[in-house]
Amino acid sequence: MDVSFDKEIIRFYLSFNDPASFILAPMVKNLSHAYKVDVEYIPVTTFDRTGLFSINEAERRYYIRDIGRFSKKADRKLNYIDQPLDCRKACLGRFYADEKMLGLKYINLVMAARWLGAKDISNTGAIAESVKFIELGGTGLAMALETSLYETAQAEAEAGAVKDGVIGVPFMVFRGEGFFGADRLPYLEDVIKSDPSLIVHHDASYSVISPGEMAEKVKNNEPLLALDVRIPKDFGQGHIPGANCLPAKIVYRNMNRLDRDWTIIVVDEGGVEASEVAFALAGAGFGKVAVLSGGMKLWNGAVETGLDKWQDKLKTVK
Repeated sequence: MDVSFDKEIIRFYLSFNDPASFILAPMVKNLSHAYKVDVEYIPVTTFDRTGLFSINEAERRYYIRDIGRFSKKADRKLNYIDQPLDCRKACLGRFYADEKMLGLKYINLVMAARWLGAKDISNTGAIAESVKFIELGGTGLAMALETSLYETAQAEAEAGAVKDGVIGVPFMVFRGEGFFGADRLPYLEDVIKSDPSLIVHHDASYSVISPGEMAEKVKNNEPLLALDVRIPKDFGQGHIPGANCLPAKIVYRNMNRLDRDWTIIVVDEGGVEASEVAFALAGAGFGKVAVLSGGMKLWNGAVETGLDKWQDKLKTVK
């Protein structure tokens, strides 16, 4: 169940044919670490022939110079096919990746293939190759790219862009206000931080627990919640006994399924995502939060498998 908490949403419209969208995406994501906001990434095709690939030569020359300045400032050396590509398939694949809770990773990898690897992402094989490390499954991904399965969803995304007043990409929408262009990010941040309720308490802290200490607590049945923030597939293949699964991507929108009095031990594969989630929980007022050092890679205690009880300790919110 995906329910809302107190994180507000930034809708970030982007194009796989726009290098500024590629460079800006992680910068927008950083806002979710400093403020109580989350980012919805929405690839669209409406603006694939604007900006760098404008049919207006003067506009194109301007964008070539501008993206050169922007990429240099961001320390990104671009390597790309210098022509607009048909990105319809890339957009359709995003919905399949979203269902696997891998949407942002998919977008980042396809963008990197386009703008760093000079790959033709209009090609199904090139898209599949670029995302092969995140286990989307060849058959399911191919169906998403080659059939009309998600065409209605993409049409709704394009219509949503019109409704939001998008005039080009990258375009960010927050509380009904639009911000067009890579240089608008500071203005967006000014709007966000003007609301004190959206600021994360940076004095929030969490502790770190070793695998040995955690194993002892599990053995003694101490009252705690092992919150596993990996995707369900990985959780089902092996997790700490009694753990519940709430993938990192949706923890922020499901905090009201957690009790603030619980002792919460956040677990991931290697400790990185768990630290980010623990910081967010602490900043939101959860007072007893810890991270399992090294994640499941270093866990040598008992292991359960399956998804039978994957969320049995979490509150049900109607």
